[in-house]
Amino acid sequence: MEGSSTHLRCSVRIDLCALERNLGKLRFFMPKTSGYIALVSADAFGYGVAAAVVRLMLSGADAFAVTNVAEGIQVREVGEGWRVIVMSSSLAGEEDAYFQNSLTPVLASMEELRRFEKKAKERGEKLGVHMRAPTLDTTLPSPEEAGEMLDALLESEYLELEALCLLGTGTGAPNEGSVPDAEFLSRAKEKIGKSGRTIFLHHADVCDVSKIPFQCALRAGLVLFGMKPSEKSMLRGFEPEQVLTFRTSVSQIKNLPKGATVGYGRTHTLAKDSKIALLSVGYGDGVPREAGGKMSVIIRGKKAEVIGRVSMDQATVDVSDFDEIETGDEAIIVGESGGVSIGIEEYCSRLDITPAQALTSITKRVARFYKMLY
Repeated sequence: MEGSSTHLRCSVRIDLCALERNLGKLRFFMPKTSGYIALVSADAFGYGVAAAVVRLMLSGADAFAVTNVAEGIQVREVGEGWRVIVMSSSLAGEEDAYFQNSLTPVLASMEELRRFEKKAKERGEKLGVHMRAPTLDTTLPSPEEAGEMLDALLESEYLELEALCLLGTGTGAPNEGSVPDAEFLSRAKEKIGKSGRTIFLHHADVCDVSKIPFQCALRAGLVLFGMKPSEKSMLRGFEPEQVLTFRTSVSQIKNLPKGATVGYGRTHTLAKDSKIALLSVGYGDGVPREAGGKMSVIIRGKKAEVIGRVSMDQATVDVSDFDEIETGDEAIIVGESGGVSIGIEEYCSRLDITPAQALTSITKRVARFYKMLY
């Protein structure tokens, strides 16, 4: 369903049709990749994991990646038949949940490997696992421990190695990409080949795959949800459709004299007589407290600057140059209106935050409306 923010404090509109198209366009853009794993951590970056996962399942996602067991269980409750990969290290005592919910752990240490092998033996069940591969910019696991883990997995009766995993956040944090340890991967390829097994390797979009001797699958995260790839991404040049519109409403309009103070804590002093609008959104909804002077909104196809410190429930904008504006008017924080747009990239750049930070900061009291039909 869809809705207007004019009767709400603020809301987000999530275009599931655009999400579907982004996955389809990505398959066309990178046809040589052997698979597409949709990263849906943190409630699918705040979009709503159930709605996003259902649409991605219907759209042809090969698997899903999450951060922890609780997120994995949420995805598994949506549907069976898709691999659900838990990227972070497990906590002691969580092992049963992986078996009960058909979750795939990414093992990062011998200690973790031994825990899962012990549990698998106790249950009399085999468990498919992935193994974190060492990179040149991380220390867990070290190449030595990774070699020990690989040998143990190839010999294990209860743990079945399905894939290697290269960590890396991807487009949302391009400086946190992975540089594969090519020497380790070469040795691993030889050992795995001698064992007669075939495995793949999955990675984020900020990764040098030129020296990876395995079939690769891409973990696609923010790019599916409308974030343009960074210049360090292998997807640079890909143009995703915008999925999110973040909007609020004008609640009051006042004419204030020069010298009046506005914003929480009266931090901004007007340099001239001004017309000021109050918006029904604040840091309790996900707009940063220090956004004054750093961001704008779109009202009636025109941008208005946020001024003063943002409070928990309200923000102020200068609308002195607006000929027409009324209470109840929609104000677009991220999105397009009247041919004017504020993309998530612009929003994040001006606020000096990452897209993942911006999206996951939109709180649960902000109503979500979904466009489900073309």
